[in-house]
Amino acid sequence: MKKTLYIIALAFGLMSCENFFLEHQLGYEPSITVTRNFAYTLTDADYASIANNKTNEQTALSMGKYENDSSVYRTLKQLSTDKYFSDTLVTPELFIPAFMANKYPQYSDGTICEVTYRVVADPTLYAAEFKYIRDFTPAEPLTSVDKIAPAMEAQLPSKREGWKYVVNFSHDITYVYQCLDGQYVPYVSDLVTPIALTLQDYDEIGTNRIQDPATTINICLSRRFPYAAVDTKYGVIFQDGLGAKTIKEFTYDGTRWNMRDDITAESMSFEMKDAWKANISTYLSEPFIGHGQGAFVVQNVLLADPLTYVWYYSASYGMCASAYKDGASHDSEAWLVSPMVKLKKAKTPKLIFDQAFNKAANFTEEATVLVSTDYKGDVTTATWTALEWAKNDDGTLNVPAGSSWVFQSSGDLDMTPFAGQSVYIAFRYTTSGGVSGTWEIKNVLLYEPETAE
Repeated sequence: MKKTLYIIALAFGLMSCENFFLEHQLGYEPSITVTRNFAYTLTDADYASIANNKTNEQTALSMGKYENDSSVYRTLKQLSTDKYFSDTLVTPELFIPAFMANKYPQYSDGTICEVTYRVVADPTLYAAEFKYIRDFTPAEPLTSVDKIAPAMEAQLPSKREGWKYVVNFSHDITYVYQCLDGQYVPYVSDLVTPIALTLQDYDEIGTNRIQDPATTINICLSRRFPYAAVDTKYGVIFQDGLGAKTIKEFTYDGTRWNMRDDITAESMSFEMKDAWKANISTYLSEPFIGHGQGAFVVQNVLLADPLTYVWYYSASYGMCASAYKDGASHDSEAWLVSPMVKLKKAKTPKLIFDQAFNKAANFTEEATVLVSTDYKGDVTTATWTALEWAKNDDGTLNVPAGSSWVFQSSGDLDMTPFAGQSVYIAFRYTTSGGVSGTWEIKNVLLYEPETAE
């Protein structure tokens, strides 16, 4: 009897082994669905992975205008050393999906990832005007500024409309001129005051090519403007490491002259739909819950004693703001700012999120959502436009009453005026007069609504 039972058990054991083999070795395992909604920021090593991804290499090679054109391929490979996207051909939406497939092969359809990456910022409006910059040195020393234009007319009779010129008036004085409507005139801009390094500056530097402008030009400007006011800004023209004239923006912070960083953070949503694809109708997706404040940054403008912070992350409620501490409310102003979001292909973009507000009845006085197109890291120096709150059917504002922890949708906030631009979204929390509520935010989505065909 025991022998019979042993044979039966062995048979079942062999069947189990066979089933295990069939399921796991021949691919017959039951399907498992794994989905997530999360955020990821590319590391330095990730740019090399994207550049060396075999699928991406084939994509780049196939994009050449001619059979042997490898310019796109070379630009892709440059990602390894640049560690930022810089070309309109090698775009994040085209080359990040293959990287995501290798990094996250386990996730199923429906998974969404908000990827933050580095990219060359859009040039300033005035920088685009300085595409062509040339030197001009008068053949004979000039005795007054009034003689600059006649000297240029004599030496540069073939005018090139729009070109800019660094006029070496003397060894230690330069002026910036341009060709405008067929005339040589001083360059004037409401956006920036342009200045150019002088011949004396180059002599003191010891070279006429600036390899490290952030460091070198700080020294030059500190010598030239020892008593500059905080936030003074110049567009500085100099000769770069390749020998070409270029312009960079420098701003004084009270201690040093800081060069505008051309590299900025940007985010894009990618979704798993049979394969990883850029969700081009989703410009920003940040749930907060599950992964902290994401790529958003906090800036405190005012924290009355004893406050040390206002915005904080809650794993249960998302990003929260409160100026209530030690049994009392305090004056405050604190901002939660998104990474740059490009709306260049947008038509009627909308912003929507979930929010709760409690312990105060003045929601619209304490909570504001704003948009900027010129934010450079300091909310106090940028231009901000407040978004209008969505309205209910009865015409009242669709905002929390200030007496509940229940989340409600903000409704669609219209972002259409910013279509075609790069923007930053900010949630500003302000309190004064001894009253402060708690504002909670989650599931921030900036998207393009589907339109009926």
